[in-house]
Amino acid sequence: MPESKVIVTGFGPFSGIVRNSSTIAALNLKNKWSNILSDSQASTELIVIPNIEVSYESADRVTANIWDEIKPDLVIHVGVNAGAEQIQIETQSKSGPYIKGDQDCHQQDELCINCICSDLNLKEACKELQNLGFDCALSNDPGFYICGYIYYRSLERNPSRSVFIHVPLISESFSADYLGNFLLSLISILCRQCNIPNSPALNSFLLETNFTQK
Repeated sequence: MPESKVIVTGFGPFSGIVRNSSTIAALNLKNKWSNILSDSQASTELIVIPNIEVSYESADRVTANIWDEIKPDLVIHVGVNAGAEQIQIETQSKSGPYIKGDQDCHQQDELCINCICSDLNLKEACKELQNLGFDCALSNDPGFYICGYIYYRSLERNPSRSVFIHVPLISESFSADYLGNFLLSLISILCRQCNIPNSPALNSFLLETNFTQK
């Protein structure tokens, strides 16, 4: 019986993004997790929510369900940044203004009165991931759209167990497999930081896999 819960979320299509990289990355992670870990081996349960609708209402509903009902030990939100040339580990988010209309043509008019930083050691996590061969960097600007909004909502709940990752568009350099491996490695690193049990099978996979090749 898993002792802990890790949640990874992605977003569905929006504004010309038909195949959202965050969905693809989250589903690839889910498949890897299932292949590496059997139910008997998994001390931590992975819950993937791959297709959150790109709307403020959905972000509110999902974050409320995550923190009030599921009660996870770690939450990793994933979104796509079409202009990114590397994976971005977001360190903070702001309360607004979220004035860009979502898929339902709604917006949030709350002014920027607060900024919350993740209490996770993301600088150290980024360094470890770079040493593994991943092309990633820290960022302090998740934007003022649904990505920044859902991150802020989770940081409000628990800044010690929340992080947001921006992934580039799927390409030869950033394949689904590459992004899935990145998320798998990130989970292992953050679980260690948070004293969440890591499976020996997962540790072995990470030690034996070469991540320098995209």
